[in-house]
Amino acid sequence: MKFKKFDVKFDIKFNSIKFEITVLYTLILGVVLLLFSGVLYLMSNAFFQAIDNELKLKAQQIDHTIRAYEDAFGENPNALGMAVQKTVSMRGENPFELRTRRISQDWLAQVKSFDLNKDYVAFATQSGKTIFWSENLREELRDIFLEDIQFPRQSNGRVTFRTITYNKKNIRLINRLFVDKKGGVYIIQVGVAQGPITRMLRNWLFSVAISIPIILFLTNFVGKILASRILAPVQEITRLARTITSQDLSTRIKAKNFDVEMKDLVDAFNDMISRLEGSFKHVEEFSYHAAHELKTPLTIIKGESELILRKDRPPEEYKKALQVVLEESGRMLKTIEDLLLLTKLDYQPSIFKFTAFDFKEFLTEIFEQSRTLAARKDVRMTMDAPSGQFMIHADRLHLRRLFFNIIDNAVKFTPDGGRVDITMTCTGQRIMTVIADTGPGIAEQDLSRIFERFFRTDNSELGNGLGLNIAQTIAKLHHGQITVESKLGEGSAFTINLPLVNLILS
Repeated sequence: MKFKKFDVKFDIKFNSIKFEITVLYTLILGVVLLLFSGVLYLMSNAFFQAIDNELKLKAQQIDHTIRAYEDAFGENPNALGMAVQKTVSMRGENPFELRTRRISQDWLAQVKSFDLNKDYVAFATQSGKTIFWSENLREELRDIFLEDIQFPRQSNGRVTFRTITYNKKNIRLINRLFVDKKGGVYIIQVGVAQGPITRMLRNWLFSVAISIPIILFLTNFVGKILASRILAPVQEITRLARTITSQDLSTRIKAKNFDVEMKDLVDAFNDMISRLEGSFKHVEEFSYHAAHELKTPLTIIKGESELILRKDRPPEEYKKALQVVLEESGRMLKTIEDLLLLTKLDYQPSIFKFTAFDFKEFLTEIFEQSRTLAARKDVRMTMDAPSGQFMIHADRLHLRRLFFNIIDNAVKFTPDGGRVDITMTCTGQRIMTVIADTGPGIAEQDLSRIFERFFRTDNSELGNGLGLNIAQTIAKLHHGQITVESKLGEGSAFTINLPLVNLILS
């Protein structure tokens, strides 16, 4: 997989997305590091606390064993010394072997359980002199044990802790106060070497504390690079948007190795440009056809006016010229009205006011009004509709225009003595209305284009090419459709397909 090389510039503005992404990335990692450090610190504290608790138990067990031996030795004046020696050094005379056998067995079990044979144990006087110690406690380490020794100041059983260093090893030391039966004050010292885990935790904490600022600095640097890579498509879109003009809308952002979200953004931008290009082409084509439709009547009006004003003419010629001007003006007004209506249909669908009404009654009313127009041309009109009520949900005014456009064309192009038949049927949840005439028909190659705006056949009497487009647009806004079948010399049949009210409302 090939990755694009990005030129990273660090002129980040504080109110930019790049700056926010970088800060957020650094902040999240910083919080994670702090939480991790906190957990590590709590773990280390818990670990050290566990060591101290274990030292307490060891010192306490040594204390109890010394007292148990001392009690077993009875009134012997050297009972304390023998008891400490048997406990700490695990050697020395034992004149009461049978009496202390159970104590020795219990103590050996405790030594094994607590690993006391690996620890450093000492028994010192109040004056700071070690009188008994374990075999592994060397003289230099005993001296370190006695340095800055802190005797617990209160009642028997109190302890103090400190950490010492010996041969590059950390040793955790407990000092436990011991008061014998005669009131003599001594101290029990137990030291345990802190192992590799303890050293690792300490070193880790130190390393984390030192490395957090460095990591955050590097994170900020990496965050800027990532932010630049993430926002590269946005910058590409920005650069491209500045180059797009109404004269050239063909530019597109090429598909690259973008992330899914950015790819969606690029695709959406390209789709938007495609729609804009189509809209501009539509506006250009629309403007061209509109100018062409208005140019012809204006040229006729201008020509008639210039002709009639060249010299004095009889009243009949003035009347004829005015008649031409009136007809062409009416044609221009009709074209302008159609253009305005198409604009509203395309961009202001809110002009439709839908209500429920009986379609059969509506169609009958249109039929009766159209018969008057047909009678003037000696065109016979018929209507066939099933019985019953057929409710639809539609805009009555615009639906009326749809039917009048098609019926008016049928009557207009049907020769005298011809026929226009309106047939209404109901199929399932749809109402089908067929308007058939006996006119000249439409050529097969023109059938697929008659609903296009400004399209006209070779017959110049087909109007401005907007009526059928308006009718089809109105039908689609009513969830319907208009289809046509025609043969030259036999007539045409337009079928208007509309849904019943319960289908639309569902």
